[in-house]
Amino acid sequence: MPTRPNAIRLTIFLLLMVLSTRGSDADPIQPVRKIAEWEPAAGTLIRWPLGIPSDLVVELAEGDSLYVLVETQSQENSARNAFSSWGVNTDHVRYIRTNTYSHWTRDWGPQDVFDGDGVWGIGDPWFTGYPWVPGCFAGPGPTHSVISGGAAMAIAAENVARMGTRGWEEDDAVNDAVATDFGAPLHALPAFCTGGNIMVDGHGTAFSTRQMLAENAPYHNEPEFRDVMEAWLGITDYHFFENPETHGIQHIDCYAKLLDEETVIVKEVTPGNPEYDCIEDMVDEFATLTNVYGRPYTIIRVYCAAYSGWDVAAYTNSLILNNKVLVPLFGVSSDQPALDSYRAAMPGYEVIGFPYGSWYYYDALHCRTMAIFDRHMLRIWHRRLDAVVPPAAEYPITAMIDDRSEMGLVAESLLLRWRFIGDETWNDVPLVETAAPDSFAAAIPGQTPGSAVEYYLSASDYAGRTETLPRSAPDGTYLFVVDDAVDTPIDIAMIATGRLGLAPNPFRSEIGIRLDLPISAPVTLSVYDAAGRCVRTLFEGVPAARPGRVRWNGRDTDGEACAPGVYFIMLRTPVETRGGRCLLLK
Repeated sequence: MPTRPNAIRLTIFLLLMVLSTRGSDADPIQPVRKIAEWEPAAGTLIRWPLGIPSDLVVELAEGDSLYVLVETQSQENSARNAFSSWGVNTDHVRYIRTNTYSHWTRDWGPQDVFDGDGVWGIGDPWFTGYPWVPGCFAGPGPTHSVISGGAAMAIAAENVARMGTRGWEEDDAVNDAVATDFGAPLHALPAFCTGGNIMVDGHGTAFSTRQMLAENAPYHNEPEFRDVMEAWLGITDYHFFENPETHGIQHIDCYAKLLDEETVIVKEVTPGNPEYDCIEDMVDEFATLTNVYGRPYTIIRVYCAAYSGWDVAAYTNSLILNNKVLVPLFGVSSDQPALDSYRAAMPGYEVIGFPYGSWYYYDALHCRTMAIFDRHMLRIWHRRLDAVVPPAAEYPITAMIDDRSEMGLVAESLLLRWRFIGDETWNDVPLVETAAPDSFAAAIPGQTPGSAVEYYLSASDYAGRTETLPRSAPDGTYLFVVDDAVDTPIDIAMIATGRLGLAPNPFRSEIGIRLDLPISAPVTLSVYDAAGRCVRTLFEGVPAARPGRVRWNGRDTDGEACAPGVYFIMLRTPVETRGGRCLLLK
């Protein structure tokens, strides 16, 4: 590694001295767990003066708490007057007094965690601003219209030089004030962990671009950084993608977003865009990964049209807030299809778009909001059944249910609810406690081949909380089809070697199915409706050695247009059956 100039060494030394002066509580009791965005939230943290539109403020405070950072009584009065005139539910607004330098609460705000004793606390990383750095496209060609900042070290030097005036050190200190206001433990995380460049699944898996490593490189090498993230946030499986921007802050939330433990939505741009190859490389890398439940990620694409030159909409920079998905809109042709993509991927959620003239490709709605999670949340998690299962005497369901209130679960509320797709009546099966802590089990009775079943889980605690899984149930459910061609359990290792990608999804006229299989053997690709009936076989034979794309035009075997709705596209090989769900629109 080349020796740094003395000025840079001094900059690093001064920066570490500044960071080391921050107060902290004890390190978190192990094992610690960083909370995923789709888990129960108490509300959202924003800053006044605002960086978001008034209608978003109204929405954030409608059914949840809105925590507003203000510096002075005068600022609080201004916020109160504005909120009242906009129709904000002011009963849900709470003001926290602290200095702030910027409105990017996502990046410097609290990293909510539960420690090993189940106590909610705030992880507080370092924050000194936004290094702008090159990405995976370094050659000549079109670039974004913004003016980039300096390199990481130059930014660090500038920030250190201005400490004591007004700068990023004010944002860096906010979490102390937030923790004090909530009476929560503050865990001073000894590393950079800018919030827009980390997404987690709540089970110890995290994703960032390599800028996260670069930003920490002067203080931690990669193994050291991984150790820090495991100790303070419980991250045991950390994936780093190549920087996707031509030149910028390289935050992952402008390119990809986890919608749950098994689903990720990824930006899609035109092939002429200078970031096209970089984004497709990210998609290809996601396709090689398996999620916490041992399956490949379901990858959904959201097309992002340009709003200025090569700058495109950042629809992945959205916020999941309990049963809502709040999406930035850019006034371009892809706005409505983007909302449709979220609705297809997250059935039952209320998907709401927010047009605003100050959203950017590198900074939008997600960047300017930060969830404050429910410290007494009722949480359910479960490995859903495979999309296609063989006939069996029953289909066991195991779920984990944890009431952080410690008030206890209401026994009669613990239910597995299932029905055939298309039925109106649900069948209720009690979830019975098992020997393992927080573990419950039930079973769906065996079904005949061709049966299409949906199900969800529900629970209540004595603190008054009620939750379902999926959280949008009963409008959103888990689905599976019974198929007698599947006569052995699916081999997860085999599944991880292949790929079935659907795009665009949802679709109106045509959907593409990308095949990338490492085998030369006969395969069958078929489309099933929600009742489990095969409406069309798209391909039979041995696929080409190169990745191929088969297209379905939404018509059945007789050439008749299929009715709008949910369809399953199933790929059978000698070693596996893989399914993907798509939505055909009117």
